[in-house]
Amino acid sequence: MSIAFINGRVLLDGGFTDEHVVLMTGERIARIAHRTEAWSADREYDLNGRYLVPGFIDTQVNGGGGVLFNDDPSVASIVEIGRAHRHFGTTGFLPTLISDELEVVERAIQAVGDAIEQRTP
Repeated sequence: MSIAFINGRVLLDGGFTDEHVVLMTGERIARIAHRTEAWSADREYDLNGRYLVPGFIDTQVNGGGGVLFNDDPSVASIVEIGRAHRHFGTTGFLPTLISDELEVVERAIQAVGDAIEQRTP
């Protein structure tokens, strides 16, 4: 299924523009077209002038959603932290520790590896 995001303020390399349509196929951007170009989609989603920006990547996340990664370095914690940060536009993050005992560091490394292997969102 294809979706066209129309009437939005789209962030491109040169800044924000309201002259473009973002076309998605499945979960991927298929094309960014000028609104005057020919395009088609199964469905349109009108942004009504709202902003459309890429998801944020946070490279230092100690916790979220009431969970501190140091306290429970597990896949379950990563899931909950991701859920909390997703609400604010974060689409990827690096779970990080505050300095701690080597055992905690080892458990955290294992948890991140397991989360990647399980394709944890």
